[in-house]
Amino acid sequence: MQGIDVSTYQGRIVWSRVKAAGIAFAFARISDGTTAPDPEFDENWTAMKEAGVIRGSYQYFRASEDVLGQVGLVVAGLNDAGGLLPGDLPVVMDIETADNQSNAAVRQAMTVWLGAVAAGTGKPPIIYTNSAMSSVLGPGFGDYALWIADWAESCPTTPNGWSTWRFWQYSDLGSVSGVGARVDLDEFDGPLSALMAFANGGPGAESPDGAGVSQADAATDAVDTTGDATVGQERDASSNAGDVATPTAAASVGPADAGTTSATKRCAP
Repeated sequence: MQGIDVSTYQGRIVWSRVKAAGIAFAFARISDGTTAPDPEFDENWTAMKEAGVIRGSYQYFRASEDVLGQVGLVVAGLNDAGGLLPGDLPVVMDIETADNQSNAAVRQAMTVWLGAVAAGTGKPPIIYTNSAMSSVLGPGFGDYALWIADWAESCPTTPNGWSTWRFWQYSDLGSVSGVGARVDLDEFDGPLSALMAFANGGPGAESPDGAGVSQADAATDAVDTTGDATVGQERDASSNAGDVATPTAAASVGPADAGTTSATKRCAP
C-alpha cells in the first residue's frame, strides 16, 4: 500500500485528490520538538479522515528539548484536532538526530517519550529513523514497529535492533495529485487488510514489554503543562545543523497531474 508524509512544507493539500491518486495512508507532522508546532496539522488530520485516507501523525523528536513537553504537544495536539480514533495509525517518533546529546542521553529520552506517548494515546508508537542512526539508537528499540527512511533503488537497510520494517520512506521527491509541492513517498509492507489491522491494533501491533506503564502520570502532567502551546515559527533547514544526515534521494518522479504516484516500490522486508 502506498502512502505519503506531510508537514507545513507541502502547504494546503487537497486530500480527496490524494485519495483518488491511490494513496492509502498518510502521516502528518504535529511539531518539530517543542518550539515549532505544525500550523497545518489540525486541517490535515481532519481532512485525511474525511477523504478516507488512513491517517497517522508524527513528531520530529529533539533529544535536547523537554521530553515531556514534546509528549504534551503530541497528546494535546491530537486531542485538539479530534483525537486518535479507532482506525488511526499509532503516533510516530521521528528520530533523525542525536541533537548534540550523548547516545545514552538520546536513548533515555526516547524511552521516556515512547512510554509516555503510549500511555497518553493507548497505542505503542512507531519509530521512524534510518540506518545512519544505528550507533545512536543501539539495539534496544527493536520491539517497536519500524518506519525506515532509505531513498534507494533497492530494499532498505534497517538499523540496529530491527530485522524487518512496516513502513518504508523510499523517496523525498514524490509528485502526488492534490499536493502542490514535492512530497515523501512511503510504502506499507502488506495489503490494505494488513494496514487496517495494524491501525486497529491487530496482529503484530502489540505494545513492547512495559511500554507506557510507568509513564502514565508523566504523560498526564505533560498535557497539563503544555496544552495551551501556541503555534510557533517553522525551523528553517539551517536548524538541523549537526544532525545525522538523512539518506540520499534516488527516486525520480513525474508530473503531479498524472493521477497516481509516479514512483511505486515493491520490496519484501
